[in-house]
Amino acid sequence: MAGPVVVDRDRRPPRTFKRETAEDTDVLLSLMGVLHSEPLSSAFSRVLRNDVKSIDVLPLAHFFEEIAVLIERGHLAEDLAFDTFALDLYWDQLQSQIKAARKASHNPKLCENFEAEAEVAREYRDSQPARGKEN
Repeated sequence: MAGPVVVDRDRRPPRTFKRETAEDTDVLLSLMGVLHSEPLSSAFSRVLRNDVKSIDVLPLAHFFEEIAVLIERGHLAEDLAFDTFALDLYWDQLQSQIKAARKASHNPKLCENFEAEAEVAREYRDSQPARGKEN
């Protein structure tokens, strides 16, 4: 009788991330224009300082959800998105409030793409060598 399937994560081939094209640059620049304009720019500045206010959470979460959908649908390359946006770190800051909003709104799918892409972003970050540091 066969035993359980065992996956050796150390022997799994490294994931390849979609590389950017010229079209991805246009998408990214449009996103940057939105993010660096009010009402999001103040909230984004606070997320970068790890000083998020409760009023910031849902607008930021929704914006990051939109980015995640673009990534998942292939409209924004993973390497460009994850080098530009630290979705995993943003998720870490916002997740408790997002999960509370899911519960309060009875919407378990709220920002599910953001959450999923944050995990992929974490994998991407872990796969990249540190820049500017000697080994």
